[in-house]
Amino acid sequence: LTLRGQGSLGANGGRPGDFMVAIDVEAHKRFVREGLDIHDEVPVNFAQAALGAEIEVPVLGGTATVKAKANTQSGETVRLKGQGIVEAGGRRHGDHYVHFKVVTPKKLSRDQKRLFEELARTLETD
Repeated sequence: LTLRGQGSLGANGGRPGDFMVAIDVEAHKRFVREGLDIHDEVPVNFAQAALGAEIEVPVLGGTATVKAKANTQSGETVRLKGQGIVEAGGRRHGDHYVHFKVVTPKKLSRDQKRLFEELARTLETD
């Protein structure tokens, strides 16, 4: 960023030089920016994905509730219109995209395992 005429005074009372500012923007821990849009990967468990659920997710400046519809698959996306970056001057707003990621449990209790075994007998694989 260059601020013309905002630097030190020139030699022998000459005009001020330019003030140069270097800006380093770090990546966010969770959000990925594409232009004015924000992308976020949100984990959902098997039950939430199969039955559908309302899930509270972080957005810029707070939280929002999104609906994972019944039978949600990994990679499905919900768009939160106008919840992304606001363009300088405030004329345009980007969107916030929530990408669902169905998470497989790493460890099951005895009861959970029994319930999954019951469920497995009733499911077909496409």
